[in-house]
Amino acid sequence: MLYKTSYSLQAELVDHDGAIVSSEQLARKLNGLACHSDSVLNYAELPIAEECALRGGYPRLVLDDKGRLTMAVEVDSRRKLTRKELGDLRADFEGQLTDGIGSGCFDVLTVSTGLCVQLRFPLRPKCTQTEGMAWRPKATTKKGNERRIAAAAKLIENLDSTPTRLAASERATAHGTTAAAPPGKQKKPNLKKLFRLLAKPERNQLFDQIKAELEVCGDDLSSVGDGEYPNGNLSDPKLLRLLLKAGLPVETTDAKGRSLLIQAAGNPKCLELLLKNGADVNRVCDSYFATTALIRAANLGIRKSVEVLLEHGANPSIKDKSGKTAWQVVDKRSRERQTIVGLLQSRSPKSSKA
Repeated sequence: MLYKTSYSLQAELVDHDGAIVSSEQLARKLNGLACHSDSVLNYAELPIAEECALRGGYPRLVLDDKGRLTMAVEVDSRRKLTRKELGDLRADFEGQLTDGIGSGCFDVLTVSTGLCVQLRFPLRPKCTQTEGMAWRPKATTKKGNERRIAAAAKLIENLDSTPTRLAASERATAHGTTAAAPPGKQKKPNLKKLFRLLAKPERNQLFDQIKAELEVCGDDLSSVGDGEYPNGNLSDPKLLRLLLKAGLPVETTDAKGRSLLIQAAGNPKCLELLLKNGADVNRVCDSYFATTALIRAANLGIRKSVEVLLEHGANPSIKDKSGKTAWQVVDKRSRERQTIVGLLQSRSPKSSKA
């Protein structure tokens, strides 16, 4: 006989501007969205994990009996857990879900819709133990996820269609054909649709759409703050130039805490463009990895990017959160690995080469 332990926390959907998206219809569309590639058991520090043969642990978005969105996890064991063991399991899962795996495992939703999943505070966890088997991914899980996300994206596009269109008078003002609005009455541009376009993997092929949406927003990105820019890498100088021209602050970080320079580490021309506009070449970003653009470029194994950063004063001695410098994380699959390592070590103090 197997015993199933179900653990859940209330969740909510948040847009790029930090606003909570309250939509019962959207929640229903996402009901059942699952992380099929990662389990909390992969990171759990539970002495009973092997002894009880714990299985499952894949986070899902589930509606509770009151129709509220929750982040749920189920595991099963070959014996009933004691109260203390349930307490340990609950504490471990809560720590993981609030510290990254909860939001990170739904990145695919963010890429397609621009929405992020976050837990609702104060936390009100529910933990129950019954007989049964825990939910685990099936062959159809990936297709089910794709169907749910596509339905959510379509719904969001419909919701966005009205607010992102400026009235004729507002559009004229944005293009300078009428007098500016009185001080204190200027509206902050609605960037939701623009950010969703920028969050798409094919963003570089959507240049015309992005440009058109920028015009609708008055070509004004000066109000974008840290953590508001979508996740993703900047790999098209044409697109980056358009965004900077519209006022995107050069030191803006994305929703994961990475600077524009770190996002552009894969494209030397983008790096040069940002550095010419005053980006801090040695800025340490990303709350999880505590990395720099140089460390990121080395990790990608792109020699030209490493050279550009070094030419602009990048410090190869800076260490990431794991204590490694750029030359220690160079992609082993890169054909130019030895060249990159040599470049970095030649610019590093002797003490850092040990």
